[in-house]
Amino acid sequence: MSNASNDEAWARSLKDIRNAKSRLIVCFLTFPLYILAVSSLAKNGNSVTALMVLYMLLYAGFGINAAIKRCPGCHEQFYVKGFFLNIFSSKCTHCGLPAKDKE
Repeated sequence: MSNASNDEAWARSLKDIRNAKSRLIVCFLTFPLYILAVSSLAKNGNSVTALMVLYMLLYAGFGINAAIKRCPGCHEQFYVKGFFLNIFSSKCTHCGLPAKDKE
């Protein structure tokens, strides 16, 4: 029973790691939409401050969330080696554990 719960926790941890990466990538890929929205607001004479702060907070939150995720194998930060976040990696930057669990 304990082994099954450990496997579930392991799989849940890897899923959380993948979800954090996906959120950050989606935020990064929506940057062109953000640029269009800021341009449109500025062109019409409206304030862009609220949109800029909101987007920066969202991006920072997703970045921090991805950076703090710990590898279930080695318990180090999954995407961070030294000071750099490597969101393009598909495995732990320390032990090489794949983010995709074995199904």
